[in-house]
Amino acid sequence: MTDPTAARRVQKYRVRQAAERGIRRVEVQVPENAAQDIKDLASKLQLSVKNALVADRQMKLVLGTINAPRPHPIDAQTLVRCLLASRAEAGFRPHIEAFFDEFAPESIHDLVLAQVISFEDLYRATRNWRLNDAGNAAWIKEMADLRLAKPAA
Repeated sequence: MTDPTAARRVQKYRVRQAAERGIRRVEVQVPENAAQDIKDLASKLQLSVKNALVADRQMKLVLGTINAPRPHPIDAQTLVRCLLASRAEAGFRPHIEAFFDEFAPESIHDLVLAQVISFEDLYRATRNWRLNDAGNAAWIKEMADLRLAKPAA
């Protein structure tokens, strides 16, 4: 920007976004045909976090169970990020293991109905975290397969 006043205003706005809303500006260079895919992934994460905050009752149940025996609690935003991320964060492994092992399928289904996460994303998370033998992994895989199934012609 050539206008120093406008540049200062933009800088203040970005600082305020980072401080108040937890938003960070990230510049990524990707091939032109992949730009929309990156934007879609970011939108999906933002929508999931927003839905997790709206689904307060379900998230309190999940977080209460996951955090109870752990010295370092996980919050809703971090849980959603861990479930949607393509790489596992070692510090949150016990939380994610508890999520896939200690919950009744109905509780996980409530999160899907609240549009916090989809069965496909949960199935991908079991593979990313290498939890294919977790208590709910087979059920999640079955539900993801049903969603992806197509009727015979």
